[in-house]
Amino acid sequence: MLTLKLALRNLRRNLRRSIITGSAIAFGMAFLLFASGFRDGMVQKVIAQGVGSGAGHVVIQGPGWQEERELRNTVPDTPAVVTRLGQLLPAATIVKRVYLDGLLTSPQSASTVTVEAVEPACEQQVSDLPRRVVAGQYLDGDGRGIVIGRALAKNLAVDLGDKVVLMVQSGSEVQSQLFRVKGLVSTGVDELDSGCAQIELAVAQQLVGLGNDVHQVSVHLPDASATAATTALVQTTFAGSAFDVIPWQQALPELAKYVAHQQGDVVIMFGVIFFMVALGIVNTVLMSVFERVREFGVMLSLGAAPGRLARLILAESALLGLFAVVAGVVFGLLLNWSLWAHGLDMARLYGGGVEVAGMAIDMVIYSGLTATKTLSYALAVWLLTVATAIYPAYKAATLQPVECLQHH
Repeated sequence: MLTLKLALRNLRRNLRRSIITGSAIAFGMAFLLFASGFRDGMVQKVIAQGVGSGAGHVVIQGPGWQEERELRNTVPDTPAVVTRLGQLLPAATIVKRVYLDGLLTSPQSASTVTVEAVEPACEQQVSDLPRRVVAGQYLDGDGRGIVIGRALAKNLAVDLGDKVVLMVQSGSEVQSQLFRVKGLVSTGVDELDSGCAQIELAVAQQLVGLGNDVHQVSVHLPDASATAATTALVQTTFAGSAFDVIPWQQALPELAKYVAHQQGDVVIMFGVIFFMVALGIVNTVLMSVFERVREFGVMLSLGAAPGRLARLILAESALLGLFAVVAGVVFGLLLNWSLWAHGLDMARLYGGGVEVAGMAIDMVIYSGLTATKTLSYALAVWLLTVATAIYPAYKAATLQPVECLQHH
């Protein structure tokens, strides 16, 4: 207790130095929490929207579909698979999709497109695309409508209600179907808007003769962290079946690489922050030791044990670190509150939409900081503060009384 009182007295006595050092620690702590919240929020947004519109957390697809997307490469007996998945995972949303590469034509022009055939009601539960309709409306089940990108509509010189014809190669024949433009979508990325279209699943299945089968059955989970366990469960349940069961990381490898890259950047950034904080603490505490050499000499001459000096230095760093970390956490939470409440629209910084791994992402980022991470970072920074004082404490403990009293 006496050591803590002395440590607190020393911090007050050297208030200017304590404030400077504590401010550096608090700033590093606050920046760490803000950066963590922002990065975690970005990764969560990318995963949620990318997985929602791209594949699902767990993907069941025709054998070899990942390597070569052939039209006939479907999930055999899709209805039975969907029924079994519904029984196995009652909390999940099961989505079926068919993909068609074809030519979309209008009286004025033509353009190659990748058409995604969906069930509108299910798609609206998991995908962001229905909310990106900027003119007209989304698919509503009538089977005659098509939703296309706004840039594609411009290329085809068509507008809402105009007729377009989709032509698709099916075996040795070319199949065609007349549609009316029901809605225009805008992702903010012209490259994506110029080649995307959606029609209803049943129409696509009939057009190319797939029956009730589809190319992908995707499982959308309430909690993305359950992906690995759910994938293993589905693989076990359908062991020996003539289709592939893979997690989203394999179904969307580019998205997985992006997420891994972001997480790697976070590790590097945090390492730099920790290094800067540690360097500042070591420098400040060493200066404190050298400035108080004569004081330590007097204490040693009066019978203070070297270990007592070491404990005093460590106690000062521990108290300073505690005060600074608390201040940093408060400031960091205030910074994150703005992200929690309002978000940060990265699209404005980029001047438009943001494309990640071939998918348009709504980049209004909200903080992903959790209480667990906040406490973990606070403890890590405090321990770092104490650990960096070990060497200065050792230097103080090895001082010789005579040399200290002669020090100028």
